[in-house]
Amino acid sequence: MNTRALPSRGLRIAAVAGVAALGLTACGSNGDSRSEAASGASGGAKAAQVIEATNGKVTVPAGVKRIVSVSYATGALLDLGVQPVGTSTIDDNNPMELLPSQTEAAKKIEAIGSGIEINVEKVASLKPDLIVVEGATAFDWGVSKLEGIAPTLYFGIDKPVDLFTAQEKIATAVGKEAEFKKLKSDYDTKAAKIKADYAGKLNTVKWTIASSYGGGEFLVDTSSSWVGRVLSDVGATFSQASGDTKEHEVTYSTEKLDVLADADIILVPRTAATGEVPQDTKDLDKQPSWKNLKAVQANKVIPVTYATSDRYGTSIDVLGQIETILKGL
Repeated sequence: MNTRALPSRGLRIAAVAGVAALGLTACGSNGDSRSEAASGASGGAKAAQVIEATNGKVTVPAGVKRIVSVSYATGALLDLGVQPVGTSTIDDNNPMELLPSQTEAAKKIEAIGSGIEINVEKVASLKPDLIVVEGATAFDWGVSKLEGIAPTLYFGIDKPVDLFTAQEKIATAVGKEAEFKKLKSDYDTKAAKIKADYAGKLNTVKWTIASSYGGGEFLVDTSSSWVGRVLSDVGATFSQASGDTKEHEVTYSTEKLDVLADADIILVPRTAATGEVPQDTKDLDKQPSWKNLKAVQANKVIPVTYATSDRYGTSIDVLGQIETILKGL
């Protein structure tokens, strides 16, 4: 079950895969798991911090080094130069959408379970100073059990913007405010430059983001979605279906593919680990109405990596992809 998705996508997958229970199976740890080489934050906050999280006000001790991260939190920490000592398993079900520069570091992190199947005994064996959980509120992350091990920051995610707010709070908790500030500054600077350099094209070309999990349905991401937020920051113009800001995504029957008719560019997700568009999304081209879409006929259905961009690191990469597309128009 891919528990990285926000509620509507996550619940759709859960209906197929079944709801997993919180894993409590014991699992041995490597003998060197407590070494300084495997420690988390290199410095940590200089004083205890009180961080407002979904599970209330949490006191984070000074100088945390051993951090266990769950779900989105792993990428958020790696962006800041912090390597956790434990993380959710990074596999096809939980790809984490790490940047290429982060994948090798991630292989050295101890696995503490897949998705919400968190092995609590394994987490305890890693002797964490801090546990950070960042995941969709649609799922039970077993926070109360984790709180019995170490101070636990739980950031429940309902909409994409919550991920960026959480990353800032995580940075404060681990004493990486300067690193976060630079990430945000780099993003803002790049977005502003693209907005200025390609204003004409951005004002005339209509964008949308579409995907599918099968079952005779497809999804349209809106301007408040993951990639939608990045497009908004560069001043992009959206198709009518993506212009809605009430929800970050809207589900349609494949009989309604004509809602994409006014889009000049259709972005589709490409998995970071494989470089491939998921098969269910590829299969949209089997629909007769898909072939009639303006963007399809113009060969402007373009894969985008980090379609569920969850933090500034991947969002900067998405900006680069958008700029490449604009250069080719």
